[in-house]
Amino acid sequence: MAEIVVIDVPIAEDLQVFSQYLWKQGVSHRVLENNDRRLLLVGDKAVALQVRNAYERFLAGEAEAPRIEVPQGPQASVIFSKLLAHLPVTLGGIILSILGFLLVYFDRDFGLVKYFTFFDFDRVNAYFVFSVPSDEYWRFITPIFLHFGLMHIAFNMAMLWFVGQRIELLQGSVRMLGICMVIGLGSNIMQARYSEAAIFGGMSGVVYGLLGYGWIWSLLRPEKNLMIPNVILYFSLFMMVVGFAGLAGLFGAGNVANVAHLGGLIMGCLMGLGAALIDKYSSHNNSPNNPQDKP
Repeated sequence: MAEIVVIDVPIAEDLQVFSQYLWKQGVSHRVLENNDRRLLLVGDKAVALQVRNAYERFLAGEAEAPRIEVPQGPQASVIFSKLLAHLPVTLGGIILSILGFLLVYFDRDFGLVKYFTFFDFDRVNAYFVFSVPSDEYWRFITPIFLHFGLMHIAFNMAMLWFVGQRIELLQGSVRMLGICMVIGLGSNIMQARYSEAAIFGGMSGVVYGLLGYGWIWSLLRPEKNLMIPNVILYFSLFMMVVGFAGLAGLFGAGNVANVAHLGGLIMGCLMGLGAALIDKYSSHNNSPNNPQDKP
């Protein structure tokens, strides 16, 4: 079913508060920008009529917001196909990470896992001997999909879904893919460069990068806020401090790739800074009130 444009307002009009109200009502929707317009779209005609009525009452300043009746959802296969169409990068990352977790879980001797780690390695008695293979460039990115425990993958996938789907829905799959690839490559390289050679993996560096990107972007472009709660950022920063302090074991986290986390966060912040400044500059130049555009 095609999405329905319910609200079409000037870009200066902020839909953030109304969008939060819709999420609390359980109404799935998207807020997009099209030239100088801000659009709110839903996927159900019956819900669209209720949302339009609720927005009119919202503009009228009514204190009590109406309850929106959301129809019973479609079958799981239909839901998944729609999610895959709108969130291919986020869902793709989750699926590949689950496959990486299963590979680690069943490949006890790491006979196959060793082909996806950053370093190649061989067992010599009770020790690992690491080496850097040449011409195996996939190793720069594949460690982000390897997960070494149920808690490890559960936490990372929950965070990737919560943060990733917001960025991908609001800013598109191409940008989301670029952010994940750059942060994944960079965090893996930093972990390998500035820590002892070891078997490491996980999506945590990418998650920290997405948090950093969303934090800086929302600070500089509040009218296009990605609505990532600050409590999630604060908790993640707390866990990073715990990791560097060597106390991660108290939380059942085991060994932690601290450098990858820090590197991912820094790169995410820098990318958020660059993207926000470019967006702000381009929006200013395209504004009809920009005196440079007038003859």
